[in-house]
Amino acid sequence: MESTQKFIINIENQEWLYDNEEEDLCSHGEIHVSVDGTIITQSGIKEEWGISESALALLRTIDNDYVCHPNDKEGLILHGCGAILMMGCPISIHWTVEHSEDQVLLSDFVKITTTDPETGSVYYPGLHAALNKNEYKKQIVQFALQVKNFFDASKEKRVTDDYDRETYQEFWNEFNRLLENNLLDPIGEL
Repeated sequence: MESTQKFIINIENQEWLYDNEEEDLCSHGEIHVSVDGTIITQSGIKEEWGISESALALLRTIDNDYVCHPNDKEGLILHGCGAILMMGCPISIHWTVEHSEDQVLLSDFVKITTTDPETGSVYYPGLHAALNKNEYKKQIVQFALQVKNFFDASKEKRVTDDYDRETYQEFWNEFNRLLENNLLDPIGEL
C-alpha cells in the first residue's frame, strides 16, 4: 500500500466545455496529482485540465521514458487549449518518467500555471518517487479507463472538418491501442 501513497493521480471531475457535447472533442476537468504527500494539483484550486489529452500523454509513459523539458515538449498533464492536437499551450504539468527494471522513477516536477513559463512556473526541487511498474501502470490505466468510459457514455461526435476528423480518429486509434495493450498485459494483472 505504501507505493500508492508515493504517487497518486486521479480524475476529480470530468466534463465538456461546450454546451453541445457532440461538438466537444476533448474532456476537461480537475485532476488530483500528489507525490510523496506534496499536492501538485487538486480540485477546488481553479485549475482545469484537458483530461482526455492528458490520459493519452500518460498512457505513452507506461512503457516509455519521458524527460521533463517544458520548453521543448508537451506536458503530461495538459491544459487542453491545444484541442486534440496536444500542442500550443504552455500551461501544463511535467515530470520525468524513467523506467528501470521493475521500477518507475518520477522526478523533475514542474507546473506551468500561466502562458508565460518565465513567471508562471512552479518547481518542486527534490520531489521524486519510485514506484513498482505495475502500480504506476495500474494508476495510469485506471485514469485512461475513466476517460474512455466518459466518452463511451457521451453522444456521438459530429466532426465536420476533415482535418479535425482525421486527427480525432488518430487520437483514439493511439489511445485505444495503448490502453488495450496494457489491459491485456498479464504482467500488470489488470
